Amino acid sequence: MELTSKIIFVTGGGSGIGLELTRQLAALGNTVIICGRDAAKLAEAERETGAQAIVGDVTRGQDQERILSDIEAQHGRLDLLINNAGIFLAYDFSSDPDTLHKIESEIAINAVAPLTLTRRALPLLEKSVQPGVLFIGSGIAFVAAPGTPVYSGTKALIHHVAQTLRHQLQPHGITVFEALPPVVDTDMATVLKSDNFKKMKPADLVRDILEGLRRNQTEMLLGQSRQIKWMSRIAPAFLFRQFAKTEFH
Repeated sequence: MELTSKIIFVTGGGSGIGLELTRQLAALGNTVIICGRDAAKLAEAERETGAQAIVGDVTRGQDQERILSDIEAQHGRLDLLINNAGIFLAYDFSSDPDTLHKIESEIAINAVAPLTLTRRALPLLEKSVQPGVLFIGSGIAFVAAPGTPVYSGTKALIHHVAQTLRHQLQPHGITVFEALPPVVDTDMATVLKSDNFKKMKPADLVRDILEGLRRNQTEMLLGQSRQIKWMSRIAPAFLFRQFAKTEFH
């Protein structure tokens, strides 16, 4: 996939991996549209990168439709949809008083939103000469992490759906990519502490993702995610025990 002069929509583009994706994609001469719920963060990202910011909640169908309508009205097409928005929640399932809300929120943002947004975006993507969808997954899709009762499950779901959509959308000319990062050094990962992994810098991660897109690498195992996938096959119990040692602060 060529990465210049494209119309690209990045969800959760105001911080973390999304902001770094926006920064690097905009620097290559693409038109980048970002969305998120935090207007202040979006405004700062807009000033820094030159991206077009639209405040919106991707878990709300009406917000998805409004944003896509804005993109169509202004640009007439969408070349690349990057489903990046997500949350990472560590808690005790039985004792946390907010468990029910956390379950619903994490599934809504990490799993339901990227799929419903992708479905709604298909007509706009089909107007592109070289359309693509990129899911920002996680290497944790290959292992159940005891401290995060829902997160790894949502990433496993995205991993399976990405494989399915890659097959189903091929006749429509839409390439489905999935990036599976390790733990990345962002604000979202500050609660994690473990000697078993090294946090990857966002700039390095995004450079690898963009190189994968250029090479049409549809499944990108990045950093320690290669090891996680390999270990999940040959020693799943050992891998689970290693993740069980992770501390959260």
